[in-house]
Amino acid sequence: MASEQAGEPTPVTLWLDPVCPFTWNTARWLQAAVEAGVAAIDWRLLNLAVLNEGRELPAPQQARMADSRRVGRLMAAIRRDVGVEALVTAYFTFGEAYFDQSAPVDEALAAKVLAAVGAAEITPAVLDDDSLDELIAQSHQAAQDAYGATGGSPLLTINGHTFFGPVFTELPALESVASDFAAVVTLTAMPQFTQIERPRVH
Repeated sequence: MASEQAGEPTPVTLWLDPVCPFTWNTARWLQAAVEAGVAAIDWRLLNLAVLNEGRELPAPQQARMADSRRVGRLMAAIRRDVGVEALVTAYFTFGEAYFDQSAPVDEALAAKVLAAVGAAEITPAVLDDDSLDELIAQSHQAAQDAYGATGGSPLLTINGHTFFGPVFTELPALESVASDFAAVVTLTAMPQFTQIERPRVH
């Protein structure tokens, strides 16, 4: 909390899979915290397809994992070749199309994302470039190592502690984002804190 008291944004590492719908809410909330000047985010990738390798999943989840693998390649290439700031732009461009407009993961969507970041050296065919899978696996493993267990999206690291969540069923009201974020930071500063959960209301 010292950095917040000094008026400096709190450093946060956010590990995410771009196709996770709950992470879409968390990421937009965290971006609002950045805009409010209370958070500074290091955006990194984990991968739900890697997480669920070898598991029998229902058809809708299998489709989501296929999206995870292909979009993971797109985002990993952008982060590697263009940088973290480009990844942020790419993620929000993707999310608005994928979650808000129900756009399918195809080369047209990839082209839209690449155009948003000016990544002319990357083509939409990157969706099927399995040479990126090792890079994705390494980033995913780094997320698991930070967490210290098996964890999905999103994972956050604050004050040296990595935890799953926060998970929102919808985007929270942003008027109180600074105080809400401060509450999360306070919890993560407690070494005894591990988990808080309640049933989803919808």
